Amino acid sequence: MGITEDAKAVAGGAVTGGKRIAVGYWRGLVYPFRGAAFVYFRHPGLIRFWIFPILISLALTAGVIGGGWAAREPLTDAILGAPTVELHKPRHFYDKAKGKPHKPRLKPLGDADTRWMGDAGRVALEWVLLGLFVGLGLVVVVLLANVIAAPFNDLLSEEVEHLLLGIRGPPFSWKVLLRDTVRTIGLEGVKWSAWLLVMGLLFLLSFVFPAVGHVISTVVGFLFTTMYLALDFIDWPASRRNRSLTYRFGLLTEHFLPMLGFGTGVWVFLFLPFVNLLFMPAAVAGGTMLFLDMEGRMEGRTAGHVAGDDAGRDDTAPAPAG
Repeated sequence: MGITEDAKAVAGGAVTGGKRIAVGYWRGLVYPFRGAAFVYFRHPGLIRFWIFPILISLALTAGVIGGGWAAREPLTDAILGAPTVELHKPRHFYDKAKGKPHKPRLKPLGDADTRWMGDAGRVALEWVLLGLFVGLGLVVVVLLANVIAAPFNDLLSEEVEHLLLGIRGPPFSWKVLLRDTVRTIGLEGVKWSAWLLVMGLLFLLSFVFPAVGHVISTVVGFLFTTMYLALDFIDWPASRRNRSLTYRFGLLTEHFLPMLGFGTGVWVFLFLPFVNLLFMPAAVAGGTMLFLDMEGRMEGRTAGHVAGDDAGRDDTAPAPAG
């Protein structure tokens, strides 16, 4: 009887623990989608904060794709050399009917059996070079977009906080904007360097240990990327409160499952074609809401007050007394 009761207690604890994990993860996962609903549907007036970086990102992306398409043939010619041709003259060089000379025609060297293989290899190389050019270009676009969008994202996060809590931030200052832009450039460089270093080591690990290393690099890479994204998008409300890096990592450890879920939600946005160009405002709003919710729990305010239904609030409504 005692063994049966112990087994039931263990099973009940496992079920309860599983529910707690699922609920915590789901709670964070929905924040990017709540942010999207908040920015795009509930408060469309917020477009004034996010439309310009979106347009800049679209222009940069179009430039990269167009540049890659235009450069694919010159790059292929630089690697393989221009296609070899010979001048082919017809048997009758002059057109007797018109009394005019025929135009010389260019005919590729080689017979048909070998020529198609060279053409196929050239086309394949063009597409590989196009993919590499666009891939590297999009990485640069992401870096530039983060820097360009940083001041707008800070303003967007501040306005989201105002709409949620009725608290206005400090007045606009060009000095503060310049300081934050310089800080953002340095911070983005450090964050991307750290991410590339970790992912590069994991990539090497997958080659050193082909089977186990690949599994480890995939799992660890996913966890690291989601944590990176979660910390990245709570940066604006945390910076306005001068929260230290240690404090932010404390949030990560204390609220690991919601942060993991939030990072996963942002990661999902990133891998949806075309949607990823519009994901940043949703992630900024979702990160602000998550940060306020976590701080509300820590400071004893009502849990979940940020995630509540604010659909009826108007952008132009007067702020409640602070």
